[in-house]
Amino acid sequence: MAGALLLTGSGSADAATNTSGGPVPGVPQTVELDSSPASVAVSPDGHKAYVAVKDTTKGAKVKVVDTQSGAITAVVTLSTGLGAGPGPLAVSPDGSRVYVLFSTARKAPLSSLGAIDTATDTVVSSTEAPDQPRPDGTFPGALTSLAVSPDGATVYVGQDGPARYHRPAEPGARVLSFSPQQQAYTTAVPVPGHYLGSIVTPPDGDTAYTATDENLVRLDTSTATPTVTGTTPATIGSRPILALSPDATRLYGVGNNGTGYAVDLATDTLTTLDLAPGQWLQNPTVSADGTRLHLLQQDLTSSDGKASVLALDTATNTLVPAEEITGLAWVTGLALGPDTHTFYLTVNSTLRILAH
Repeated sequence: MAGALLLTGSGSADAATNTSGGPVPGVPQTVELDSSPASVAVSPDGHKAYVAVKDTTKGAKVKVVDTQSGAITAVVTLSTGLGAGPGPLAVSPDGSRVYVLFSTARKAPLSSLGAIDTATDTVVSSTEAPDQPRPDGTFPGALTSLAVSPDGATVYVGQDGPARYHRPAEPGARVLSFSPQQQAYTTAVPVPGHYLGSIVTPPDGDTAYTATDENLVRLDTSTATPTVTGTTPATIGSRPILALSPDATRLYGVGNNGTGYAVDLATDTLTTLDLAPGQWLQNPTVSADGTRLHLLQQDLTSSDGKASVLALDTATNTLVPAEEITGLAWVTGLALGPDTHTFYLTVNSTLRILAH
């Protein structure tokens, strides 16, 4: 179906060899984290993996893992609140900063943005999101996602609409702009929808895309105050997750209902993808040559956390069963290393590094 897009360790391992001068591949191994991981991101040179973890008694942290030796080289504390937990993280294009969303108390929504200096592995700022316009009796919506602009000067943070206990969110999702230099939020852009998924930023630096439970949205980010320049109805779950092809010509979205879409950004054409009905799809990432979309599938019918990594042929928009990674369970995060041949998965209380 197609439609127009209306957009105006532990243990030792042998070090990997790399003669090209590019990012290094990770050494296949399993690293014990001794905490519950939430997400993972990899440094641009491939030498470090950053894993956001929840320590039940000691709060939200980021563990820094050497991808060659498997050693945990640093543990960075974001919050010591009892039951505090982290969410998604992102690494700046130059690798100098890691940004991570986190909560400050048990059962509290993600509400703070932490910035970590990767040279010293220390927190340089911790900033609560500004309040949002909301009806009486509601509280601020959870922070859900983040993305760093290509020049590193802005961090875009997604936020759900205002919330009530045990009830759906109100309309009022928005995208916040955070200035690392000022260590402050600078603007907030409302977008149509109740729940906001991920945000992606093409290399041109002039646009950003985000997705809500109702729409795919394009933002003009060429000025200090981003503006919505177009939307199209696209319902694939409450918080769709997006991925861009390396050449920024195609955009992919997946959701928690087993469906997704592919968008040709040159023609503004959206094609619906029926990938895994009834399954939860997460963490899409496109291979360096653009021929494959890899994504995490969680089996919602399984009581043992069954999961797998799917591969989609982007030329035909069909799954490639022979390239599927199976036998996984309780996977919370997936990242493709900058070398494009290493998968990083957070599984139970471990980080698994797999060659692909």
